[in-house]
Amino acid sequence: MIKSPLRLLFAFFFFFAAVVVGNAEDLNFSILHTSDEHSSLLPTPLSNYLPGQSSPTLGGFARLATFVERFKKARASEPVLLLSSGDFTGGNPFAWLSLNGCSPELDLMSKIGYDAITLGNHEFDYGPEILARLLQNARNSPPGPAFICSNLVAPASHPITVAGVKPNLVLHLDNGLKIGIMAIFGKGAHRLAPLAKPLDFSDQHAAAAREIASLKAGGAEVIIALTHAGYYEDIDLAKAVPGIHLILGGHDHVALDEPRRVGKTILMHNGSYLQSAGCLELAFNRSDSRLNLRNHQTGTPFLQRLDSEIPENPVISEKIAGHVDALNQMVASFTSGKVADLSLPAARLPYPIIKHERLCETAIGNFTTDAIRHAAARMTGEHVDFAMHANGIIRGDLIPSSLPGRGGEITLFDLVTTCGLGAGQDMQPGYPLVSFYLTGAEILNMLEVATLLPIIWNDVYFLQFSGLRYWVDPNRAVWFNIPWLNKPLPAYRSILAAERYTGHGLQNDTDYEPITADHDRLFHVATTHYMASYLPMVGKRLPKLNIVLKDKNGRPVELDQTIIRQSGREYKLWQAAIDFTASFATDSTGLPLIPDYYRSYGNRIVKTEGPSLWFWPCTIFAIIVLAVTIWLKRRRVNAARVIPEPPATFN
Repeated sequence: MIKSPLRLLFAFFFFFAAVVVGNAEDLNFSILHTSDEHSSLLPTPLSNYLPGQSSPTLGGFARLATFVERFKKARASEPVLLLSSGDFTGGNPFAWLSLNGCSPELDLMSKIGYDAITLGNHEFDYGPEILARLLQNARNSPPGPAFICSNLVAPASHPITVAGVKPNLVLHLDNGLKIGIMAIFGKGAHRLAPLAKPLDFSDQHAAAAREIASLKAGGAEVIIALTHAGYYEDIDLAKAVPGIHLILGGHDHVALDEPRRVGKTILMHNGSYLQSAGCLELAFNRSDSRLNLRNHQTGTPFLQRLDSEIPENPVISEKIAGHVDALNQMVASFTSGKVADLSLPAARLPYPIIKHERLCETAIGNFTTDAIRHAAARMTGEHVDFAMHANGIIRGDLIPSSLPGRGGEITLFDLVTTCGLGAGQDMQPGYPLVSFYLTGAEILNMLEVATLLPIIWNDVYFLQFSGLRYWVDPNRAVWFNIPWLNKPLPAYRSILAAERYTGHGLQNDTDYEPITADHDRLFHVATTHYMASYLPMVGKRLPKLNIVLKDKNGRPVELDQTIIRQSGREYKLWQAAIDFTASFATDSTGLPLIPDYYRSYGNRIVKTEGPSLWFWPCTIFAIIVLAVTIWLKRRRVNAARVIPEPPATFN
């Protein structure tokens, strides 16, 4: 009777001892993570922002700084790392300061205390030489973050090689834990960084495996991968390459409510534009080399919204104010003073102009392409039949102010943000507009390209149009996927019908004429230099969709010859958006009033269901089989009817 309680007591003792020993092996630390910051120095939309006051805005480095400071103070007894998965620049006008040799993003990220940052595709928007200069400047202003990219391949003579980009990093935490960090630039990001040449990026999985071995050889116990590759590429990485404890990803702006486990790897994405910061409280157990999450035990949310409930850090706010002044001076200089303050209202908008869904026509797409068509016609003095633009270059929605006294206003900053990416041959901010001529057959090819690109890749390549409408069945775009190449076999049969808008003003539903595969008639097309650069590239890979840029007389021209200029200077997409907005009638306050036309999208891209792609091939095959069957049957019947000759006889 006594042995049983003693056994229970000893069992409880050994269980408690095991728990204590196990917990003693746990080394706690935390990670704060951002990605795709896209130059979000200030909260967005700017039209709704009230400095230091409650407002319906998200983001801003000053709020992030306060949150980081509070988080670290509350966890003073354990290490806290601050990391970024790239695309810290690009997306709004603050990125333009890079062209003057200043990176306001890196300036602020250094001040806030980032430990490591990787590169995204938008870091190459102005070319690798400018990026190298920005990284070198940041490196010369310590203490600053480490820059990591494990699969970057650069010529020995390129300035990026002395800019301090490392293949990996080992951090020695105060609790004795050694953290190994590597960084992977993804395939999808590589496709979107054409200006990165002559830099290249090696195979992602091979680079990851190599760096894991290197980090472990250097004593790293926990392996973290910063990736700018996208959610699905990260899943593939976790499955293909063992040994990664944590993947902190970016690129496709995904925000996970909580991390996902892929095998033994934890995967987390925290969104974009500093709307939130990822927060991971972690414990590493040396006995089994397992990394565990503590958020559910501590009650810390995995995502912290950076809204106006978080006050702005005054030191960071002061630095941002300096960058605002620098930006306004820059804009004033190349607009001859016409635009001197981007925070001023540009128009009144009684409703938001938004991107409704992925892979479809959108209101913001219609607005942008209409701006291109309107501005190109005005600048060239020629009627423009069609304009096009890709979703990936449209950087956001137009959200009007809801603040008292500013209701319905949109700022110049918000307007320019939707279309301010890139630079031209002049290395001034913004992609320049181009105009050229194509035949009817090439217009239909262009529409086939518009169907194929997002199927092969994603929504970034989905094209928006002005001046036409067409009916498309995406299921008729490809025959099938070639397994050993993992590439689709194009069918070139997705476009069922296409029409040119023949009316005046904003596109309606009635005034159209058919577009046919005419090789003689020329149509005037406008887009951006960046977008047009992809058209000949498609023809090189798919000769059936070959497109040759021409002048109005039908003579082939080089892309750089098609750039639209104003007073000898490249005319930019963001300027087209301002001019188009200014063309609308004004309200009682003198602001242009954007009409209700863009409250929703129209019927420019009509997805429908055409005849099955396999209908005629199957029908022809069935006819052939039937014909062969009938022929064989008749042959057998005729053979049965042959009367044998009588046998020979001898007299």
